[in-house]
Amino acid sequence: MKKFNKMLSVVLILLVLSMALSGCGEKGTTPTAESSTSADKKITLKVMFFQAGFGDGWQKWLKEEFEKNHENITIQLVGDAKLMETITPIIESGVDAPDIFMTNGSKWEEWGPQGLVMDLTEFYDEKVPGTDLVLKDYISDAAKDKFFFDLGKNNGGIKKYAVPWSAGPMSVVYNGKLFKEKGLEYPKTWPEFEALCETIKAEGIAPLTYPGKYPNYVKPFMRSWQIQELGPERFVNEFKNPSDPEIYGDPALLTAWEKFDNLFKKGWIMEGTTALDHTQVQMEFINNKVAMILNGYWLEQEMSEAWPEEYEIVMAPIPQDGKIDTPVSFINMPDYISIYSKTAYPEAAKEFLLFSLSPESCEAFAKLAGGLRPFKYDLDNVEVSEFTKSCQDIIRNPNYYQFTDASSNPFMYKTLGNDYLTKIATGEMTPKQVAEAFKKDAATEFEKVKKDLGN
Repeated sequence: MKKFNKMLSVVLILLVLSMALSGCGEKGTTPTAESSTSADKKITLKVMFFQAGFGDGWQKWLKEEFEKNHENITIQLVGDAKLMETITPIIESGVDAPDIFMTNGSKWEEWGPQGLVMDLTEFYDEKVPGTDLVLKDYISDAAKDKFFFDLGKNNGGIKKYAVPWSAGPMSVVYNGKLFKEKGLEYPKTWPEFEALCETIKAEGIAPLTYPGKYPNYVKPFMRSWQIQELGPERFVNEFKNPSDPEIYGDPALLTAWEKFDNLFKKGWIMEGTTALDHTQVQMEFINNKVAMILNGYWLEQEMSEAWPEEYEIVMAPIPQDGKIDTPVSFINMPDYISIYSKTAYPEAAKEFLLFSLSPESCEAFAKLAGGLRPFKYDLDNVEVSEFTKSCQDIIRNPNYYQFTDASSNPFMYKTLGNDYLTKIATGEMTPKQVAEAFKKDAATEFEKVKKDLGN
């Protein structure tokens, strides 16, 4: 009995010590993400951004305005002109990872299911500052098609891992001053566009160029030709949401490859284009060596230090052709913002992200960076350049057919076929050969995605 009592005493002492240590442990635990953002806790949010076309004026504005109302939060801005390349090892390794990053591409689609970027599905139910709308109602329908990522019923359904940074027209930009001097008018139909190219060529000026080293700039032509040939219904229901890969071998798509080939055969593309990058062809455009360039709404800001005095550039739609009876407006959505999943300050990061989406912030983006965003706001009271106004017209004009190639459907074969475009441009492959190769590639990718998703 004495032995039992002695053992019981030891157990009771250990129990008391355990409870005491447990209590001490609770008091000394690492603060939660929510408590770490309290007013008496000084924190720093690291924000990395792709410092290229839009410069850094908007990010600096975000920092200043956000810090005014969040005295305990410091925004550390890190601009990187090569962020598209450097962000992958940073996010995948977690070394020196930012809390928030703004870049372009579609890596978030891969990183989301892997748990490398924050799941923002519930975040889309948050009210956007300065509005009466929650984010899922504030974002445009075209952007939903891209950012509402469909993992399939067996894999979690619709998820959101990013928000749009910018979105705007990618199309033909023409030299307005040159057009006025030569008495030229931008055409409404494709046959008229071809005639315009002949007229410009006869003047001894190259009609058209694009960054040959980056064939993705041809996207506004290729996607517009594809939708014009297929028709909107088939483009949306079959091309963007395929039930099988047969659509990517449709004869209608051959026409797009042939139209691209014809630009070179007719001598309408500036000589040497295929060897030049975006900066080089943009300088040729600025120096009046070429009348039109395939480019995006970021062009003016990206080359802000190179424009001569009294320059005029105008964004224009892709001329009418095929099964659509109006010019078409291709809206590009290359840029996005995500939150790193292992940020120590998730609530502060989300608060900063919400502020970056507000109408006030969108207005500042237009004013400081010449950029547009796919949200429900207006720029009626914002002073912007004539070029930005022409970009706004492309988006808002009711007389243009508006579309984007963005799709959350994982089965869509999203590639433009950049290597094939280059091979057509250099004469290495014919449009027919490219069409056959593209069809095979699409079928292979379709089966791979099907296997990956377990379907």
